[in-house]
Amino acid sequence: MPKKRRKKRWIVLPLLLLIVIVVANAARGRDMTGEVFEPLTAARGDIVRRLAESGTIEMDQLIEVKSQVAGRIITLLSDVGQAAGEGELLAIIEPDPNKALQLSGKRASVTRAEMDLAEQRRQLDTKRQNYADGIIARDEMERAEYSFKLAEISLAQQRLELQILEREVRAQARAVQATPDSFLLEDYEIYSPIHGIITERPVEEGELVTSAVSSNQGTILFRVGDPDRLIVTIQISEIDIGDMRSGLEAEVTVDALPGQTFPGRLRHVAPTGAIRSGSSVVSFEAEVEILGTFPQLRHGMSADVDIIIDSRSDVLYLPVEGVASVYRVDEAGELTNVVERRIVYLRQGEEWVEREVEAGLESNTRIEILSGLEAGAEVHPDAQIEWEQRSGHAPDEERSGRIMRNRIT
Repeated sequence: MPKKRRKKRWIVLPLLLLIVIVVANAARGRDMTGEVFEPLTAARGDIVRRLAESGTIEMDQLIEVKSQVAGRIITLLSDVGQAAGEGELLAIIEPDPNKALQLSGKRASVTRAEMDLAEQRRQLDTKRQNYADGIIARDEMERAEYSFKLAEISLAQQRLELQILEREVRAQARAVQATPDSFLLEDYEIYSPIHGIITERPVEEGELVTSAVSSNQGTILFRVGDPDRLIVTIQISEIDIGDMRSGLEAEVTVDALPGQTFPGRLRHVAPTGAIRSGSSVVSFEAEVEILGTFPQLRHGMSADVDIIIDSRSDVLYLPVEGVASVYRVDEAGELTNVVERRIVYLRQGEEWVEREVEAGLESNTRIEILSGLEAGAEVHPDAQIEWEQRSGHAPDEERSGRIMRNRIT
């Protein structure tokens, strides 16, 4: 019997010793693996809260050049990549001769219809007189009346078609500052509407083009853009849209030019949002204009944009991992998403002591400390997890957003 009691004693003593070691390590910032927490230090510096998005560089002015006259391209004077001054001649169009023939033919059709109606009227008057004199039967007179009505309808139809065609011709003539008859017989010149470069020329000499007046589409002859005025089009999530306002400063970078940052400004945010393909989140299209002229930036480049929402200079701050959010508890004892207070775990000797702080501006990496802490103070590097462990609440990464990433061996 004594031997058995001695064996139990040797089992209990190591267990007690292990517990003492664990407690001591916890007090010193160690766990059972022997890893040590590297404390975070409160320091003074700058905090910049920013929203990072990606987009595509585009020319602010990118104009489609179309012909106001339908016809055939007989000369192209510019190609893709070439500079074009405002008012510079780009192409010459020979008006479609069929348009002139069509107009002439329609006018002739109206004249024939008028002559036919006059003849039908004369015959109807004769038939009516013959019927009154008893020379012809009533059905013969009625056939004459029927032919007269058909002639009236035909003339009305021909006049309407002529009116539509002449309206189209007049619109094209006004666009080129010509008379309706002369512009159909003279070549039409296409000029650049702005100073810029030719980004696209999807046509060749000899091709037939449609008029932009007669068709909502029309044939695109050129696309001309101003390379000195660039914007980046981005999509902003509805989660972040409340912080956006026109005039916010921005920084633009591109993969093709590592190490270079270009100044920008948030110019416009769409008033309505939409759910994009492949996403379930509503987003709003926004435009960031690049401030200045940078020849190395090109239309179509992928770009990263940091929109500066707010900033503070020379303030006391901690890395965000050093500050925990204490959430309010509801009547059922469950945590809500309402932050009740902010705390840190201040290093005092070999212990971490909880202390409440007042927080200010928060960025992705830093958080401003308005009160409750002094520069040089050392705090626990994972305050949120420390609070969850001490409070007995299971870690909620979605709510807290904190992970253990400041531990060293």
